[in-house]
Amino acid sequence: MAKLTDRLRGTVRAEISGVFPETVLNACALNGIELWHLECPDAYTVRLNVYEKQLEELRAAAEKNMCSLYVLSLRGGSRSRGFLRRRIWLLLSAALAAGLLALSSLFIWEIDIQGGEKLSRGQVLRALEDCGVGQGTYWPGLSADLVRSRMLTRLPELAWMTVNVSGSRAMVLLAERQEKPEIYQESQACDIRAGKTGILSRLSVLNGKPVVTEGQSVLEGELLVSGVMDSITNEPRLVRSRAEAMADTWTERTAVCPLEMQKKTEARRSFSRFALRLGKRRINFYFGGGKRLDAYDKIVYEYNLGIDGLFALPVTLVREELTLWKTEAAACDSARDMERRLYAALEDEIDGEIVSASFSDAKAEGLQLVTLRARCYENIAADAELVRPQ
Repeated sequence: MAKLTDRLRGTVRAEISGVFPETVLNACALNGIELWHLECPDAYTVRLNVYEKQLEELRAAAEKNMCSLYVLSLRGGSRSRGFLRRRIWLLLSAALAAGLLALSSLFIWEIDIQGGEKLSRGQVLRALEDCGVGQGTYWPGLSADLVRSRMLTRLPELAWMTVNVSGSRAMVLLAERQEKPEIYQESQACDIRAGKTGILSRLSVLNGKPVVTEGQSVLEGELLVSGVMDSITNEPRLVRSRAEAMADTWTERTAVCPLEMQKKTEARRSFSRFALRLGKRRINFYFGGGKRLDAYDKIVYEYNLGIDGLFALPVTLVREELTLWKTEAAACDSARDMERRLYAALEDEIDGEIVSASFSDAKAEGLQLVTLRARCYENIAADAELVRPQ
């Protein structure tokens, strides 16, 4: 504390030279001039410390006793005050920036979402905005329980969620609801109907009453096995039908692709433009912002002013990189590639196997058309709601 006081008052290291320098010390004692750290290099020289405010009194005492005074060094005092006066605006700007930073930390400027795969970031942000959490929200006035309740009501896909605020950053943690598997009871009655149109080759009934025979053609949605079992002595009994219905089915699919497509080769023109986003307001540093640039590819880079994981400010520098590409005509996929894709897609879809397949291709109006006609052997049995007899 004493060092700080001496720094503010200013201390002078002085040297007094003369025939009788001790007379100056006696005069200082009589006039109340504070001296310390006295040194005597020789009989005619005294070095000492004195407060800057009393330097002129010491000088007058030295001259009165026919001695010379030399200032060796000056610390603090007028030098420090001059430094502060010259940099007062710098200090005020620093204080203002600190105040704005403290005030800004009471508002949310960045939202980080963790968890969730089915819901997009846009869906979650819109729901949060409706629930009162968005950019510029005064977070000390938020109720985490109220936000959570509103979010779970607005987004039924959520199992739980919470909002943690640190400074001006909001961390949204959420978990999506897991879909329950389809659960059925063996006692729940149902019918078996045809999922596709075809010719029934084999019908294996484990439970229920068959209403069609092998070799019969069936239409999509037609009843194959009934869950109503007749009884000679009692009323009809309802059961859960279980069966495997293998049938020959026929399908036709067509794929379409342009004969020529535009392929990017090299950049013809590339430039960047900048903008500044203050909260929700955007300031463009370029002209022609309303001009459409559909022919350009655009990549947007955002640089937020703040320290990642500590705080964020409502100031974001936006850089847009636009590139115009030179293009040339390129041929589409060959008919052979389109045939392989059609065949693989059909294999993944059916519950069975492809017995035979044929392809045909044609070109018309700038398009390549490939058609697949296939005969399949697959299970067409599908559970359906039981229809009670009238």
